[in-house]
Amino acid sequence: MMKRKKIRRFKRAMKVAENVTFSYKKVDVLSKFVNEQGSIMSREESGLTQKQQRRLAQSVKRARHLAMLPFTQVL
Repeated sequence: MMKRKKIRRFKRAMKVAENVTFSYKKVDVLSKFVNEQGSIMSREESGLTQKQQRRLAQSVKRARHLAMLPFTQVL
């Protein structure tokens, strides 16, 4: 018997503009990339490039340190 070839189906990622700048001061933008538990979304979920993901993570961590974003969400 021959094995069937697996079909991969990918989730559609959020569309993000190429020139998006992440700043710790823009809490409304950063909160779109933080899930319900307060963790930063992965690249696969957010659809960001590697460079954008690093800048996003750095901005979220700065905003958390300055108490602009919570570390965890209250359930």
